[in-house]
Amino acid sequence: MSSVNFSPTSLFKSTLHKYIAIIVFLIAWQILPTLGLVNQIFIPTPTTILSEMYRLCLDGTLQYNTLVSLWRVFSGFLLALIVALPLGFLLGGFFKNFEKAVNPLLQLLSQANPFTLFPIFIVFLGIGELSKITIIYWVTQWPILLNTITGISNVDPVLVKMAKSAGLGKVEIFTKVLIPASLPTVFTGIRMGAVFAFFMLIGAEMLGSTAGLGHMIMQAQMVMQIPKMWAGIVTVALLGYIVNYGLLYLEKKVSTWKQDVEI
Repeated sequence: MSSVNFSPTSLFKSTLHKYIAIIVFLIAWQILPTLGLVNQIFIPTPTTILSEMYRLCLDGTLQYNTLVSLWRVFSGFLLALIVALPLGFLLGGFFKNFEKAVNPLLQLLSQANPFTLFPIFIVFLGIGELSKITIIYWVTQWPILLNTITGISNVDPVLVKMAKSAGLGKVEIFTKVLIPASLPTVFTGIRMGAVFAFFMLIGAEMLGSTAGLGHMIMQAQMVMQIPKMWAGIVTVALLGYIVNYGLLYLEKKVSTWKQDVEI
């Protein structure tokens, strides 16, 4: 039985290789403003931003605004999952003719600029939490819905024929063949939806909001508190990265059948 050699040196090399681009970027970001090649007033160094994030954590400002934003993001995102996933599976798996008829409309609606829809959402829903969560839901649902339809529709027909030959019914084919085979495409849509949710968060919170990271960023920009503004921007980016990484991990867990191809 062969053993796998695992040492701190190999771990360091693996980590360095994986994050070398980010490390180089952060070093350059630190050096350029320090040397005066970039104006620190508008682009502070990473250490300055981290120091500001630490200060905001001490007085609770960052935690409070982060929790408010996460509530809005996950409410809209969860609502999109509840609606778009079942609808995508049904349209792609059971109602293909109907899906072909409505697909042009879905594509058109998905291309609508969400920022131009803000006035409509505000008119009908006001400027409270409902309008913010709804606009995040609107943006998030399209990549989830369309990727789910695509994933189900593009399952290899050979797999379906083999399942029918084995005597499986429609429901069993759907649950045991179509859904597992479509998961990589479905999870791509889910990850895209999560990214869009955090992207839309800033815009949603800049309209009629009294809390949240988007509100904090806007307020800091208006009074020229640039480190605080960047602290909010970096926090949103980190949250988006963590959520995306978590979804990738979940995809690997539920797609255990999928094997990497090595040549």
